[in-house]
Amino acid sequence: MTATPADSSSSGLVFAGRLPLAWHQLANLPDAIELQTLERSNLANLRTLFALEIHAGDSGDDPVALASANELKRLDFKVGVLLELVGQLYARQQAIPPERALTLTTTGLIWRDTEPLATDCALRLDLYCNLNYPRPLVLHARVTETVAFAGGWETRTRFQEPSESLQEALERYIFLQHRRAIAHSRRGDSR
Repeated sequence: MTATPADSSSSGLVFAGRLPLAWHQLANLPDAIELQTLERSNLANLRTLFALEIHAGDSGDDPVALASANELKRLDFKVGVLLELVGQLYARQQAIPPERALTLTTTGLIWRDTEPLATDCALRLDLYCNLNYPRPLVLHARVTETVAFAGGWETRTRFQEPSESLQEALERYIFLQHRRAIAHSRRGDSR
């Protein structure tokens, strides 16, 4: 999983990694009221994911704060383990789609598959950002392009009118994944 500066076709960071993804072709995109309802649900989902990313902070040199921080870290770890176990149980109850290599931006999604999708077709995308909290982001998009490659097709989509707040939340999610990738690489370098 990596987050890198975007190419010239998009702005901001880009998440490139593997996440569970399902898509369904639609005859028409939902109306504005349904899109607003789904957007509120997506924003709540992303806020929960952001809350799961928060960890106990640095306490500095204060011994009392250090003891409190250590206790918070222990509690954070225990809650994290509990959420992971409950998430695994919940995921087993659902039909979680397979992970796919994909690229996520604030305006669209790109992935590869063996079958091409028609350009301009409407899609419902179910993107699972974290299996510890197995609720998908439900995004609607149109296929902007399909490109052949050895072994299949790359599908490029553009989200259906995401609001500024949803774009900001997606950008924050991508940035958090970028920070996580840097932290993992630094831990790997220090060993």
